[in-house]
Amino acid sequence: MSKRWTVIALGLLLLALTLLSGGGSAGAAGAPLKPVAPLTLQAQTPWVQASAPWFNVTLGIGEPSIPAKQLHINLIFYDRISSLSQFEQFTGATPDNRVRSTVTDVAVTTTSGGRSASSCVTVLPNTSATAPTTTTGSTNACPANAPIVYLNCTPGLDTCGDIYPVSVALYRQGNSNSLARFTTFLTYEQPSAVGDGGALRVSWVLPLGSRTALASALPALSTHHQVPVTLAVNPQAVSSADSSRTSRHLVGQLGALTSGTGADELVNQPYVPVNLAALETAGLGGEITGQVNRGLQMLHDAKLHPTTSTWVDTDSDFTSGTAGALAAGTKQAHIDTLVLNDTDLAGTPSADTKYAQAHPFSLELGRGDHVTALAANSSLDSRFTALPKDPVLAANQLLAGAEFIHFQNALLDDKRGIVLVPPSGWRASSTFIEALLTGLGNNHALSPVTLSSMLNQVQAGGDNDDPSPTTRRLQGGSAAGNFSRSTASRIASARQDLSSLTAAVSGHPSELSTLNDQLLSTESSTLSNAKRTGSVSRYFRSFDHVIGEVSLAPERTITFTSRTAAIPITVVSTAPFRVRVVLSIQSDKFNFPNGDTRSLLLDRPTTPVRVQAHARTSGDRLPVEVTLRTPDGRLVLARATLTVHSTSISIVGIALTVLAGLVLLVWWGRTWRRSRLHRPRAH
Repeated sequence: MSKRWTVIALGLLLLALTLLSGGGSAGAAGAPLKPVAPLTLQAQTPWVQASAPWFNVTLGIGEPSIPAKQLHINLIFYDRISSLSQFEQFTGATPDNRVRSTVTDVAVTTTSGGRSASSCVTVLPNTSATAPTTTTGSTNACPANAPIVYLNCTPGLDTCGDIYPVSVALYRQGNSNSLARFTTFLTYEQPSAVGDGGALRVSWVLPLGSRTALASALPALSTHHQVPVTLAVNPQAVSSADSSRTSRHLVGQLGALTSGTGADELVNQPYVPVNLAALETAGLGGEITGQVNRGLQMLHDAKLHPTTSTWVDTDSDFTSGTAGALAAGTKQAHIDTLVLNDTDLAGTPSADTKYAQAHPFSLELGRGDHVTALAANSSLDSRFTALPKDPVLAANQLLAGAEFIHFQNALLDDKRGIVLVPPSGWRASSTFIEALLTGLGNNHALSPVTLSSMLNQVQAGGDNDDPSPTTRRLQGGSAAGNFSRSTASRIASARQDLSSLTAAVSGHPSELSTLNDQLLSTESSTLSNAKRTGSVSRYFRSFDHVIGEVSLAPERTITFTSRTAAIPITVVSTAPFRVRVVLSIQSDKFNFPNGDTRSLLLDRPTTPVRVQAHARTSGDRLPVEVTLRTPDGRLVLARATLTVHSTSISIVGIALTVLAGLVLLVWWGRTWRRSRLHRPRAH
């Protein structure tokens, strides 16, 4: 026993010595610990100007293993950027422009909310300029001894308005390698240095696909209600089927923001996201109208009033091969304006193109078809999903990119604008939305507008100073779709059957609304072929369950004791709605003097029917086919085969039987007489 404890003690001692020696060597070498301190942007001043030249940044430090006193922040301010491609490069890397100023050794502090660092820098055009001495009412003014950044420009002579990269890095004392870094942007605005065209119009389309997304977005939207936003709300997110207090509150907020007095705009959405061209190519163009109408109905049921003339789809890929189908799809949707991705267009400009889709245009779709279109700026849209763990930084990078487009041509006389639409998969972040709305509010370089206002304020094409194209075409490509032929055929057949059943049913029962919604869901552009096939199969099972509530009661064998009699039939309905059906009866062994069909209204559990029949012959197990159909004859609801046993005898049969009996009797009598005549006499 003592030997065992000796071994254990030696093992523990060896482990302790190993840990002690390892820790000592690390400390002696001064090497950084492996965990890298995360660095995030908590807040920053969206822009500065001569009357308020103070640039504040607040940073979040998430590394707990290094003492706060050993950490510090460095800020490097660079010269202005010269192109959008340079902007895109700097958002993910350290800028290589000329350095304007460096602010070092910003301390990291620890509070109850965690570790953070903050800095305030006074931004001046040149060394001759001075900061305002009166800061009454300003909550972000820097102290007198704050660092100063000089932009080396002269207001009025050289436009100072632009965006300037700022590299923010976290260091550990004694180590020149940064633990973490990112690039944000300082924006300098000159309200007077704007042409007759004014600020760049920015139309932000905010998709809200769920009740969770609504809950995340609405507080910031309500706080910044003066900043116009175009809201694309999934109708299912505001379904009146959910009457909870939370849901009613969210819908009420949404209604207040998008009503006549609200600044925001609500655009109608289909029941599920769909690709107009793909549905048309699959032969399901009629479903587009159903999608639009169902979405509109649900929004109206929620007391919301969307605009219906604009369709937003930046996720689908449209090509010249789908142009004809897209033209037909826009007609089915009854729209006159399409918002699509700029990458779908032929001759799509690069990031460095001077005007970056600043105007509406006519999208030619062939054969004389066209639609007014707006192209979303895919370059800037990528910022929505670029930094999910640092939403404030992502929002400020997006603002900087939009402001750069304005500063490129701030003095133009014609009005320009851009459209921003988050890519699919983006989740509405309350922090991101708050930061972006804060930057758009009271901005002298950017003027937030709704899609409708964009179309009203910004003319198609440009003027002599801005020769943007007034007509554009789709990029080359084949007509690829995401509907297999068999699946499209099943959906088309399902729609015909459902329409037939709907026409036969009285009122608007929830069961049929559920089936309609389930069928519309199979058309979502987010589904793969495999998932769509499974979704269609589930729909058919649901449909079969509903029509299975109407059936024919099993009958015992029916016996006819006369040539003409009534065949009793019982129709059973457990459906919670009234339905009109047509009963038809058919047999090659019977005639039906009063007709072989009956129109029935099934409004009770059982509906008995008696069909007069005339037997053509007698016999056992004579089949009679009974079928229940919808009035238009499209859909068979139930089918059964009845068995009839006919024992009736006809007059002809009786006469033949009597005649046969007489013949047999005569034959028997003659046979008897002959047998007596030939019988030998007795002696």
